[in-house]
Amino acid sequence: MQVNPDFYFIPTGIDRDVVEVIKKQCANLPLEKSVINTADNNNPRLDIQWRNSENSWLSTDCWIAGMMKHCIECANQNFFHYDISGWSDKIQYTVYNGGRTHYSWHNDISEATINKDHIRKLSISLLLSDPEEYEGGELQLMFAGDSRMKTFKPQMGDAIIFSSNTRHRVRPVKSGKRISLVGWYAGPPFR
Repeated sequence: MQVNPDFYFIPTGIDRDVVEVIKKQCANLPLEKSVINTADNNNPRLDIQWRNSENSWLSTDCWIAGMMKHCIECANQNFFHYDISGWSDKIQYTVYNGGRTHYSWHNDISEATINKDHIRKLSISLLLSDPEEYEGGELQLMFAGDSRMKTFKPQMGDAIIFSSNTRHRVRPVKSGKRISLVGWYAGPPFR
């Protein structure tokens, strides 16, 4: 049994038709330049050298969040076994348009905005683009305590769940468009 889990990959089976419905629903949301949050979430800042993308937000009570919740809860039950209670924030719809859009190395661990007594514990990335639709844009995870790195360029509809304290990045998207849904599940602070 693995003591410190790294990631959980789910080939969800979400097909192109469902992905297109999700993208059509999200197309009505206003996109804004993505910002970098500070540790306390109080002073987000724009820094396109660090993060260059656009995003909007989905409510955690929409049907799309329900699918993602199922993936996170399966990963937690089967692999992580964290004390989690629910979404930490809204779901982020993120668009990387070609031209070297990216997100540099970071982790997601921070105070939850929905329940201030909780912290982000699990992160999920659900891909809405076919890997043939963009060049670059790989998700990379760096594992604590060593220099191991895992690189993903998943199929449309696949989900990757990982500990929110895992350093990760999205490599530059050189051409095309990479679209994903990102969310975080929270619980009481680690002991």
